[in-house]
Amino acid sequence: VPMHKIPNVPLGKVQQRHVVRIFFPRLYSADGVVLVSQEDLALLYDHCLRPTLLEVLPEFADRAPTSYAAAYMQSKTRAGGLAFNTLDIPWNRLEEVAEILLAKLQEQKPAFRDAYFVHELRGTKGSTIHDGEKDWERQMAFEEMFEHVDVDNLNPREWLVDVALTIGVDGHVVTWRKSCHKDLLGHLMPLACPRKVAALTKNKKRFHFDRTLQMKELAGFRATTADFTGNDGITYVQAYCTAKNATYQMNPGVFRRRQPKELLEKKTEKKIVEDLDVMSQVFYECTGEGDVEGRDGCARLEIRIPLDKAQDSLVTLPRELVERYVVAISRRVWW
Repeated sequence: VPMHKIPNVPLGKVQQRHVVRIFFPRLYSADGVVLVSQEDLALLYDHCLRPTLLEVLPEFADRAPTSYAAAYMQSKTRAGGLAFNTLDIPWNRLEEVAEILLAKLQEQKPAFRDAYFVHELRGTKGSTIHDGEKDWERQMAFEEMFEHVDVDNLNPREWLVDVALTIGVDGHVVTWRKSCHKDLLGHLMPLACPRKVAALTKNKKRFHFDRTLQMKELAGFRATTADFTGNDGITYVQAYCTAKNATYQMNPGVFRRRQPKELLEKKTEKKIVEDLDVMSQVFYECTGEGDVEGRDGCARLEIRIPLDKAQDSLVTLPRELVERYVVAISRRVWW
């Protein structure tokens, strides 16, 4: 069962990008409902979480809301949204809080049994940039990435991590050649059978092209290799061009996908023309024309591997392979 389909709730966070979630596998339903009900949330807080906090940290008696209903009321904004308050738990009391909370969940309701914690770190991509050919930089990057994780208590074969390599040329956009995808996969998985690697690139369920500029020779790809014989521990491979960052938006904006009907409706025609002007300005600035520096693009390669291989994988690519695998296009020509 995919993790995102198991009912769960965020319980706390560490700094800004590290969220601690509690999962309830016994609440899972094959019909796809993944939300934890308001009734269960009230049970969780009123009979499990708050009693745990008061038992371990009695000084929270004047800080923790008296009930889930009271906490919900305090969190509601005038606009109808929610703005949450936080309670800081000392690090040396976290283990005790976790153990007692899980025990109370076991006792409270059969559906709460076998609950477990998941640590979700988001927005960390590119946060540990380093020179892969220097051992000490790889070690420092690894330690920085896992500074909030007790690595000694993990089974490194059960944890997966993404390792990436970026190739760039000043003043250019660098992207991948489609004709070299098989060779690139073969280099990453030297123990794999070449014929099976070739077959993988034709498997539409496990291999997807990401074409660039609607040109046949320029394309990245995404490949699922978890069950691939000779994968050397690599479960996923992605090769793409970072030029897409110029148009990426977390929420639908001017670069969103348009529907054909929008071109036929008068009320949206003007908006589309205005958005085209905005997009044109973005691309114009990316070229470096005018008073701005401009924006390059890099060829980026990512592999997903077991934690124990993180520091020794994708350290570099041989120069002769880089010269064959990528193409560098002038920034002004590209944009």
